[in-house]
Amino acid sequence: MDSPDQDFLKNYKPLHVPHKYDAGASLQDNVVYALAQLEYATAPEVAAKMDEFEPQTDKATHQQQTREVLEGLFNKGLIKGDYEPERQYNLSKILTPNSGKADKLF
Repeated sequence: MDSPDQDFLKNYKPLHVPHKYDAGASLQDNVVYALAQLEYATAPEVAAKMDEFEPQTDKATHQQQTREVLEGLFNKGLIKGDYEPERQYNLSKILTPNSGKADKLF
């Protein structure tokens, strides 16, 4: 039987960003990949990107599923989002390298 810690880790493990789109991957992985390609985007913008990857899927289906995935990840605190007229989501990726020096260890 799973301990409470294992249940927590299953639900709140760090978000994995796939390195490519994969039609056989989970919906969450593909939505996260699409968001990563856009950096900052609303749910309809991510759904439009998903439509580029899977044009055979209905646009309304993409919009509904994408919104559900993004809201779920946002509510768990796994992605960030800012309210404007519509929430813009982002993955909080570090885009600029550190510019400082490290102290000598010894």
